[in-house]
Amino acid sequence: MRWMGVVLLLSVVACSEKKEDTARDKAAAALASKDEQCPGGTVKGCFDAALEADRKGDSARAAELHTRACDAGVAQACNFLGSMVWQGRGVSANPARAYMLYMRACDGGDAAGCFSAAICHRTGTCAEKNDAEATALLKRSCQGGDARACANGGR
Repeated sequence: MRWMGVVLLLSVVACSEKKEDTARDKAAAALASKDEQCPGGTVKGCFDAALEADRKGDSARAAELHTRACDAGVAQACNFLGSMVWQGRGVSANPARAYMLYMRACDGGDAAGCFSAAICHRTGTCAEKNDAEATALLKRSCQGGDARACANGGR
């Protein structure tokens, strides 16, 4: 009986690692995609330039570049863009759109996106207040490696 628990635990860990590998592979493929409108001709160029623009305070340019990267399938860019949309930095504030971007990030394998979407449900500020959905998203986020989610009940 004890060994069954160990086997079950190992299979859960292996499944979680396989999901992480798949998300990493998707992100790497998206970043390597060609986009002639991005610096260097790849989506990675847009993503890196978006981070740099945001660091320099050019929020409008950062939002534009994160949009290109998000649309190309870079889940982390969708989460960053969601935060910008939530705060109204470089774009109009729109809580419902922010939630949609957080979920797009989450579904793309970005654990931080799952955490942000969970907070939307927990607080009811950008999605319907729903504790069950918040808990499910925190669990996804925690399993994806976001320590904040683990600390917030996503164990």
